[in-house]
Amino acid sequence: MVPENIFKDRHYSSQAIIGLITANYIVFALAVEIFVSCTSVNWFFWIVLAGLAVYNYFTIRRNEDEFAEKRTKIIYVISLVGLGIIYYLLAFAAQHCQVSVPAK
Repeated sequence: MVPENIFKDRHYSSQAIIGLITANYIVFALAVEIFVSCTSVNWFFWIVLAGLAVYNYFTIRRNEDEFAEKRTKIIYVISLVGLGIIYYLLAFAAQHCQVSVPAK
């Protein structure tokens, strides 16, 4: 007899977390490239981020058992830190923005 919970076990790197992180990076990178310039951020960028936050919320709610694991939470937080790094690299470094220091 096969135990009934054998097919309910999940791995910490299962498809839900991989899909969520991949979607976050693709949507965020495209939004930064399209809506952020050296001097300003377009208002639609914030709408895209709000939509991404709603998508994250519902994906995590749908897969609560997977996101309850400590390793998955750590992976998710590290991916969010990576989004901040991607923002800096795409918005400022890739566009060769000159950050001026005020003269004294």
